[in-house]
Amino acid sequence: MQIIPLLRMILAVAMIFALSSIPFSDSAYAQSWYIRGQAGYEQSLDADFSDTNCASAHPPALFGCAAGPDGRPIGAYGDFGRYPLLEIAAGRTFLPWLRADLSLAYRFGMDYQGQANFLSVGAVQPVSAKAESFAGLVNLFIDLNGFFKPGTLGRFSPYVGGGLGLACNRLGEMTFVFPQNPGAHKISIVPAGEKTDFAFALAVGTGFALTENLILDIAWRYIDLGRVQTDPGGMWMNTLPSGLAISNIETRLKSHGPSLGLRVHF
Repeated sequence: MQIIPLLRMILAVAMIFALSSIPFSDSAYAQSWYIRGQAGYEQSLDADFSDTNCASAHPPALFGCAAGPDGRPIGAYGDFGRYPLLEIAAGRTFLPWLRADLSLAYRFGMDYQGQANFLSVGAVQPVSAKAESFAGLVNLFIDLNGFFKPGTLGRFSPYVGGGLGLACNRLGEMTFVFPQNPGAHKISIVPAGEKTDFAFALAVGTGFALTENLILDIAWRYIDLGRVQTDPGGMWMNTLPSGLAISNIETRLKSHGPSLGLRVHF
């Protein structure tokens, strides 16, 4: 998925703003139950990997507690790029201005690209890995048009909200490459890993009533999916195919971006 098509859809929605002046009943928002589905495209924030315990000796830490040649702690510095999400949810409107739902979201196509800063192996040290995340959140939204007389905002229902829940984050094998290392060691591959952690989200958006019961939902969200990590185990090295036991490394998985979807009230 590319972000340009999504932005085009949002711009197309903006072209129907004139419809907001057409009288419209607010009965759709008075219904008790709804379901929604959304798709989005998010940008990862910085995701810098470090040891769970830099002083671990059994098995030994990958990075250790020393500083690299750039003065930062030895680690991997980068992010997961841009990636799509798919979400489904079911919820209920409790008050004209208050609704809540339970959502399940899948984020995929995460492509970690970064640089490590080990000592004495050259300045270029690319790091790469793939990841995905499944998240379940309980969300609470405040619909701002619930504080106004019916019809004041036309077909629009702007809202703010947030959610709390759990995320299962899966990380593939991480590959460290040292093309400038004067020695024989050129590649290290650390084990894949999985981590279930606390997650939370913040959202701002608007509904746009297409019919009495069908709402177009446009939002911008920030989400913290908790930690993503490798598992302890054997690190493969081109100079040591049998592997070297190491401890795990981790980072936080955070992102933000637009989403577009539909809400059906009944």
